[in-house]
Amino acid sequence: MKRKTVYLSEFKKESDSMTFAVAMDYLKENPYTTLVVEPGTYTLTDERSREIQRAIMEGEFGRNPEHIVFKPNFEYSRGIYFNGQIGTKVIADGVTLLIDGFMEPVSIRGCRDIHINGFTIRHKRLPYSRGVVTEVSCPSDGAYRCECTVEFDADCPIKEASPRVIKVWPFDPETGKKTIGTHDIWNRKHIDSHHIMLSFSNAVDIRPGIELYIGHTAHFRPAVLIENSRDVVLEGLTVNNQPGMGILGNRSENITLRRVSVVPVEGHNFSTNCDATHFSCMKGLVKLEDCTFRGHGDDMTNIHTYYQAIVSVEGDRVCYMQEKTPDGTHAQTLDYPDAGDTLELTSIDTQELIDTYTVVSCRCMPKEWMCRVELDHPLPKNTEGLVLSNVTWVPKTEITGCTAASHNARSLLIKSRDVLIEGNTFKNIVGPAIVVSPESNWYEGVSPCDVVIRNNVITDCAERWYGDPAAIMVFVGADAPAQSIRNITIENNLIDCPLTPHGISVKNTDGVRVFGNKVTAKDEEVIIADCSNVSTDVNYI
Repeated sequence: MKRKTVYLSEFKKESDSMTFAVAMDYLKENPYTTLVVEPGTYTLTDERSREIQRAIMEGEFGRNPEHIVFKPNFEYSRGIYFNGQIGTKVIADGVTLLIDGFMEPVSIRGCRDIHINGFTIRHKRLPYSRGVVTEVSCPSDGAYRCECTVEFDADCPIKEASPRVIKVWPFDPETGKKTIGTHDIWNRKHIDSHHIMLSFSNAVDIRPGIELYIGHTAHFRPAVLIENSRDVVLEGLTVNNQPGMGILGNRSENITLRRVSVVPVEGHNFSTNCDATHFSCMKGLVKLEDCTFRGHGDDMTNIHTYYQAIVSVEGDRVCYMQEKTPDGTHAQTLDYPDAGDTLELTSIDTQELIDTYTVVSCRCMPKEWMCRVELDHPLPKNTEGLVLSNVTWVPKTEITGCTAASHNARSLLIKSRDVLIEGNTFKNIVGPAIVVSPESNWYEGVSPCDVVIRNNVITDCAERWYGDPAAIMVFVGADAPAQSIRNITIENNLIDCPLTPHGISVKNTDGVRVFGNKVTAKDEEVIIADCSNVSTDVNYI
């Protein structure tokens, strides 16, 4: 089909939001059209978005607004809505989307063959408040705590009822590192609209000049949602801030992020409240190429399908299943299998594979947040402690040439299969740079296999991470883990983490290759435990 080209100015209406809405309608009716968005700043807003932000900042949704705003039936707005489009290409170099309020700025649903080049997403009133520690007072009794006064920027006023208990990010501009965790803050006192006093139970590195970022909700809608779509490319797109995740892919196929950035606005050191990117229940290939990530409040990426609890059984081949993640799915839409999909039956406590099934039929029950699924052969008589996971919706993954720095949690949290992690750089990450592990407590799986981690550079990561951390960690996150991870290769990585207990830690894996890595760590350089079929060129614990 011959491609047409149109310009956003051709659809000019009384507001930028309406202009984009008319353009989106045109693109839906005219497949394989290129939309050129002329350089400039475009404001996306509506009454609902502004009202959500106002209510959150006034404290009307409580101390943790997530319990209200991050629910399937919560009403929110979409800024630019790609809905059912085919073959759309957007050229938006030099374009800033200025978001006024809390919304989902870019939404891609039910589309195929979509290519978006450009867009920078940032907020008019930042979805967090930034302050600087001005005074520090420690008790004379030598207790390991202190009090500090924080002064917020002139454009970041907060009220006494404004939420400030969920995402707290103290940042040291001299070292480029986060200094303490939210759990170390045990008391908060509101002074006025630009000053608060905090009491810390862990006073390490707290001094005047430390920047403090407070997100006013944990989860909300992402800056970019890709759902029920396939063959989507985001290129040269930047997310500066969002009161939720940066880019979320859900139940989609073949997604590429090329030269995408999730980084703070100039002069700041905090970007999105949650994950920079997150992919759940994907098919085909998920590819991150030459991307840059910094300052986000959680993982650089998390790639997984969901574990489904077996709630009840009819006969021996029909069950009602339900994902029981603490916050629901990240898209806040029901996860379900299609007829013909392959489900793995595993133990939630050990991650041991019990059986494999083919879905004969599925009936979605969104109000009950569960599915009725018919399987091709009988379930065990006792299904207590067993879960089903849809491995048809587990993508091949390639993460190459990316850079991540100074952000919370892990950089890569991998629960997919057939994975290449190559030529990336990770620096000053609060947690491990790379974690390969299912998480049964979050109902996120599955156990990964066929993962290659090579030629990456990892420096100063996981210095204060909980447990027994390493720069690269492979393990089964379960109460009594079995060897459910298979075929892990870790080779030719440069790991310089002198304050981290270990450089490489591999557990619960059948098939381990560790070769050619240069590792500096505080204690043991390499740990390989509870594994079989191990091949390595180093001595290990």
